[in-house]
Amino acid sequence: MNKFFNKEEVKNEFKDIMNAEDTTADQQVEAIMNYADTITEAATKQVKEEYEELRNVTDNNILMARGIHMLTGEETKFYNEVKKSGGDFNEQILPETVIERVFDDLEVDRPLLKLIKFKPGIGRTKIITAKRTGFAVWGKLHKDLEGQLDAIFGVSDRSLNALTAYFIISNDILDMGPRWMDRFLRICLKEAIAEQWEAKIIAGTGVGQPVGLMKDLGAARVDGSPYEDKKSAGTLTFKDAQTMVTEFTGVIKALSKYELKVGEETETRYRNINGKVKLIVNPENYADIVGRVTTQNANGVFVSNLPFISQDSIIVSTEMPVNKLIAYVDGQYEASASFNNRIYVYDETFAMRRARLYAIDLLGDGQPVDNYAAQVYDLAIDNGTTVVPGE
Repeated sequence: MNKFFNKEEVKNEFKDIMNAEDTTADQQVEAIMNYADTITEAATKQVKEEYEELRNVTDNNILMARGIHMLTGEETKFYNEVKKSGGDFNEQILPETVIERVFDDLEVDRPLLKLIKFKPGIGRTKIITAKRTGFAVWGKLHKDLEGQLDAIFGVSDRSLNALTAYFIISNDILDMGPRWMDRFLRICLKEAIAEQWEAKIIAGTGVGQPVGLMKDLGAARVDGSPYEDKKSAGTLTFKDAQTMVTEFTGVIKALSKYELKVGEETETRYRNINGKVKLIVNPENYADIVGRVTTQNANGVFVSNLPFISQDSIIVSTEMPVNKLIAYVDGQYEASASFNNRIYVYDETFAMRRARLYAIDLLGDGQPVDNYAAQVYDLAIDNGTTVVPGE
């Protein structure tokens, strides 16, 4: 049993250690192992519980509603081969449809990712799959893959980056059969990549990872250095009804205008963003905002109203800093995700301190279409004031 019991605590420790400049290799390995152990245990527990509850259910509609998909012939063959080999993924071919379903699941569970239109990357990228799961790290593409892709596709200004995840599969899971193995693998992959994609879409530095919406594409930058944060476009207070109208008018005006270089001249142009503005906030600030715009009508029903923007256009993300808000024009972030479906043993020494690892590299990249795709605002909401729309 992992010495950690709180998944969020382990996750936060992992982030702190991997981001610290003075972290040793041994500390990183320990953080990886602790996080992988914890996520694996959580995924195994979930699948076992679902299996016990649904093992006698034969209605495919019920099973699919719970995430237990019917498998294609290729998928069934794949999982049967994995079971036959005792859980060894080495040299097995992972069907493309497995990863496609993972991204489908991500869009359902992560509202921010549903906004992003993922496009196929350059060719089909590399997957290195694993006997351990649940954590992911953005980084430079593995050198052997980098060479292969350079040789086939040529070198572009922005190369693909690898999001690496790890997982373990137990004999208990193998014994449940192909559909439950698929369920386990998809839970592990989704857990591994969801948070990392979301974090980088918001604040990625562009160095070995996507460029986030909070970054300034127009700031001076030395080749290879991280993108700087955007300066705040202003402060939103949600003080009262008229103030909200004024503040949101400013947000709409800022997003509707952009600059385009035509020859040697820079022209100011405008676009219709009606119905396309999304607000991305931390859960705590979401509660602040909804609390400020919610009132009870004459029929005793609580209603929430924002000027110009519907409440379902507020996107909640735990990766957003508290008291910051991104105003984003839907469709203005380009992301690519691709993979190769050959599975290899990840046999590096550092990864084998306690167990044999496999690694999955999902290759991808992303950045805002331009510097006008989003604006960053500060939030200063006084929770002690009651807002009554119309006053």
